[in-house]
Amino acid sequence: MKTKLIFTLILIIGFMFTHNAQDISTGKKSIKLNNAPNLIIKNISLVDENKDQIADAEENCFIMLTVQNTGKSPAKAVNIETKITGGITDALSFEKSVYVGIVKIGENKEVKIPFTAGISLKDGVTSVQFIAMEANRYDSKPVDFDLTVKAKHVALAVNWYYPVMPLTTVNEGTYIIKACILSSKPLSNVSLYVNDQLIHDSRAFKLIKTSTCNHYLEKEINLQKGKNTVKIVAKNSKTTVNSEIRTFDYTEIAYEHRLALIIGNSKYKSAPLKNPENDAKAMANTLRELNFEVIEIINGEKEDMRKGIRDFYTRLNENRGVGLFYYAGHGIQVKGENFLVPIKHDIQEEYEVPDRTIRVNSVLLAMENSGTRMNIVILDACRDNPYARSMRSGSRGLAQIYAEGSGSIIAYATAPGSTASDGEGKNGLYTQELLKAIKTPGLEIGMVFRRVLTNVKKQSGGQQLPWTNSSIEGEFYFVK
Repeated sequence: MKTKLIFTLILIIGFMFTHNAQDISTGKKSIKLNNAPNLIIKNISLVDENKDQIADAEENCFIMLTVQNTGKSPAKAVNIETKITGGITDALSFEKSVYVGIVKIGENKEVKIPFTAGISLKDGVTSVQFIAMEANRYDSKPVDFDLTVKAKHVALAVNWYYPVMPLTTVNEGTYIIKACILSSKPLSNVSLYVNDQLIHDSRAFKLIKTSTCNHYLEKEINLQKGKNTVKIVAKNSKTTVNSEIRTFDYTEIAYEHRLALIIGNSKYKSAPLKNPENDAKAMANTLRELNFEVIEIINGEKEDMRKGIRDFYTRLNENRGVGLFYYAGHGIQVKGENFLVPIKHDIQEEYEVPDRTIRVNSVLLAMENSGTRMNIVILDACRDNPYARSMRSGSRGLAQIYAEGSGSIIAYATAPGSTASDGEGKNGLYTQELLKAIKTPGLEIGMVFRRVLTNVKKQSGGQQLPWTNSSIEGEFYFVK
């Protein structure tokens, strides 16, 4: 009885300790554990051209700060968010969000935030607030900073809100400009020029009076490929002024990072396959042509595959963007879980599978935790299980996987629980059609896999039906 009572007390104390060490909540709230990252913003300072710690009108400045992680795990996909909370607010231009990336345990990262005072109508102090936002909601506490602003008193001035910097690189043909026009007299006209051509004047857009600006201008402009110049000309009864020129460099090439991990296993000692090696090499070469960086593993042993996944995760974590995982080779399911089979293994019984193969879930978890915008998983591994005789479950094909969160698409060469043949040509039927589709300009990713389904179904006489599961938001084109 005494022993049972002591054991019960230990369980209660352990439960209390666990709940003191972590803040667990459900639903949409985050789960904060004692091994979580802990972000702190410190060392905030103004870096101005004349070094007087005052943001003078039209002076290009930077706010420097340090974000530190004092927690027990890395902070992922960190952004510094900036907002004005009070004081002088007119004619201020700054970057509202600056991407920092991963902040490792114990690391201090310096962050530079562009900040321009423009031409204000009065002197004063601006209150600025910063917060470090983390991908898993382990955000820092807000930190306030007071910034002294010195006015330049003029009869008329044009201040840019967006873009902040003189040169901006974009990969879309439209951009919404924002500006504030300060005038001591009623405005008579405002004109907008793109590449020295008059695009709009006051009759084509409405100027709005806001709490921070006399005359607020917001307008979408169309850009030509290459360099574009934009300026605003304002006029009142006393004078006419030209804004600073803003230059846009428009290119259709997207600068979003693309990284692929490609694995093709053919040379198995038992049940070798003809096409996976060819399929993987063709996929890797095609993706390189489509601006992907590629980690390529051909005929990988288990340690090769593990190292490849680790490298894949590390590089995705650093650069985010789009991650793509492609596997061709033997894949098996055991009790509803999928495993990728290295070329050298000694699987004799079902219980040995988890220890001698690579869990598909480990790849999915690495991609989900990396902070990427979109994850694409392609499994051309639905071939007949050559080890079925030694496995009690005897399952055919791969088990179904659901795309979790937002921004994931999982594609199978054939439907879950079904198998596909290795193929008779140089490439398997599925990869053959997939290579054609991803090289087709203007196909959004959902349409890519729908086209593959149509063509594979037709060519296989309905025997092979590719399958996808998607939770993607936004668009992605292999070739736009």
